[in-house]
Amino acid sequence: MQTKDGQITEPYSISAGLDYPGVGPMHAHLYKTGRAEFISITDDEAMHAGLELSQLEGIIPAIETSHSLAIFKDKKFKEEDIIVINLSGRGDKDLQNYIDYFKL
Repeated sequence: MQTKDGQITEPYSISAGLDYPGVGPMHAHLYKTGRAEFISITDDEAMHAGLELSQLEGIIPAIETSHSLAIFKDKKFKEEDIIVINLSGRGDKDLQNYIDYFKL
């Protein structure tokens, strides 16, 4: 989230919790040491992942969480891998965004 010359730029995300520039030192350290992987997800991918969880499980995820759910379309895991996802926040606050996005 920076320009070619390294200046911070304001990003856009349909998710209010993800539209800020910045990475905490802990995240930078986890990435540098190989203990974390960071994957870019589009708003469209996130919205579809959130809708899918709602339809399959009856859980409305916050849009921030939907970004993490979207990796399951393409990311492959080994049987012994352990995956932890925190369904943070409340999706009911994002319900109108889902309705407007999909014109439900």
